[in-house]
Amino acid sequence: MKVLNKIWGIGLVAMSIALLTPKQGMAQEGGYVTDQEFYDNLQPYGTWVSDDQYGNVWVPDVDEDFRPYATRGHWVVTDYGNTWVSDYPWGWATFHYGRWRYDDYYGWEWIPGHRWAPAWVSWRHGGGYYGWAPLMPGISISISFGRSYHVPDNYWVCAPEGYINRPDINNYYVPPTRSVTIIHNTTIINNTYVNNNVTYVAGPRVQEIRQVTHNNNVTVYNINNAPRPGAVNITNNTVNIYRPAVRTAPDAHPARVVDATAYRNQHPNEAIANHTNVTVDHTNAAKLAVVARSTTPDNKVVRVNQPVNRPQANQPAQQQAAQQQQRQHGNQPAQQPAVQPGQQQAAQQRQHGNQPAQQPAQQQAVQQQHQRQHGNQPTQQQATQPAQQTQQQAQQVQQKAAQQAQQQAQQRQQQTAQQAQQTQQQLQQRKQQAQQAAQQTQQQAQQRQQQATQQAQQQAQQQHQQAAQQAQQQAQQRQQQAAQQAQQQAQQRQQQAAQQAQQQAQQRQQQAAQQAQQQAQQRQQQAAQQAQQRQQQAAQQAQQQAAQQRQAQNVQRQQQQAAQQKAQRQQPQPKQQPKQQPPKPDANQ
Repeated sequence: MKVLNKIWGIGLVAMSIALLTPKQGMAQEGGYVTDQEFYDNLQPYGTWVSDDQYGNVWVPDVDEDFRPYATRGHWVVTDYGNTWVSDYPWGWATFHYGRWRYDDYYGWEWIPGHRWAPAWVSWRHGGGYYGWAPLMPGISISISFGRSYHVPDNYWVCAPEGYINRPDINNYYVPPTRSVTIIHNTTIINNTYVNNNVTYVAGPRVQEIRQVTHNNNVTVYNINNAPRPGAVNITNNTVNIYRPAVRTAPDAHPARVVDATAYRNQHPNEAIANHTNVTVDHTNAAKLAVVARSTTPDNKVVRVNQPVNRPQANQPAQQQAAQQQQRQHGNQPAQQPAVQPGQQQAAQQRQHGNQPAQQPAQQQAVQQQHQRQHGNQPTQQQATQPAQQTQQQAQQVQQKAAQQAQQQAQQRQQQTAQQAQQTQQQLQQRKQQAQQAAQQTQQQAQQRQQQATQQAQQQAQQQHQQAAQQAQQQAQQRQQQAAQQAQQQAQQRQQQAAQQAQQQAQQRQQQAAQQAQQQAQQRQQQAAQQAQQRQQQAAQQAQQQAAQQRQAQNVQRQQQQAAQQKAQRQQPQPKQQPKQQPPKPDANQ
């Protein structure tokens, strides 16, 4: 009997432990979860799409300006390196597991992965800027550091290096058109962090961040494992994040999944991708979500799957208790049969309606079990009275144990019901969160429309004011230009008048000099002419005098000759002598 009571006690303890065990194993402390964790937790926040190349991918319900590792989050430095802290309730999964890619039709979509990291991005630095971009599917860390890996230009997000660790870094992002130019003037950052033989992309070193931010007190945060999925939060110097180890489950699948090709063929003009700035069309994304969540889905486009029981965590509590009891006692049969899922539901129904009827059934089961274990003991009890008394005492003890077991079973059933209610409440909360997210999305859309209207009005007013200011500035500029031109013209006229006066004075001086020179030359010429004339006159006079002298000489000779002839005639004639020829006149006379 003591052995039987011990077995019953051990079984009850095992069942209690099994009922109190959570349904989801926490991989952070040695347990694990499966792909189903992603499918179930992300379902309210987006749409699962079956892609021909990558399998089940997730398209988030986000604003139009969404970009992974840029929207609603910021960088912090942890022991693992630069870690992305997302404000989204689903950010624990999509920014630390798997990869992002931009599809030509569905826009940004997430491909699940099984390995945790502070962020799956590629880093670059240069020209006073940091740049980062999501790693594409199938790209390892070593390949991402190589020259052969080419990241599309529109994947990059750039920010000034001095703001890299600010919580409001989104206010300092460089426009995508400028990011392309900046990225081509940077170099890759290949820093890594290794922990337990696992390599992580670390990004900029903390020493470098302290240098470029001029802050020697940049905090290096610790990583703490959060107990359940949700938004990442920071408490003091600790980043609390849900990061379980994930294993592949062959039967894991989303509750609903959209066929990518079929939906695209039915809605060719309702693409979610916005290629202008690599964002998403929120209106078309909402249409995709409506089709996926319809109460009467089109089975050609939407596949509705049966719920999946998660391994270990989703096994019925009584079955786990029976298995544990068998492991503890070898091949000894369990003192209470394992309850199947259908029986568990019936037990929950009896908990609310037929609880009094449960006690006799359990007592009968206990008595039958006792009879099976002890075989022919009733016959032996009839043989001797002391044996009957011992048997009665044993039955009383066994009944008390059965009553205690019944009470404990009722308590466990109540706990199970409470857990079911809590699960239902959690589901309702998730639905409410999804509705709130949808309302927030609608409100954000309305706010964006209002902001766009206000911005348009403000821009119109600003443009009108700018036009008025420009007109006024132009009028002032024209007045200033006219005044400057008038002043310049007056100055030019004054300068021209001065130049003309100077030129005229110079001309007059030159003319006077020329006239004086000409007059001097004329006087010199006249004097020369007069001298020449005088010389000529003197020469003429000399010639005339010479001529006169010759004439006088001739006359004198003639007179002499005449006198001689006269004298000769008066004297007696001597003998004739030869006549003397008169001398020839001098040619120079």
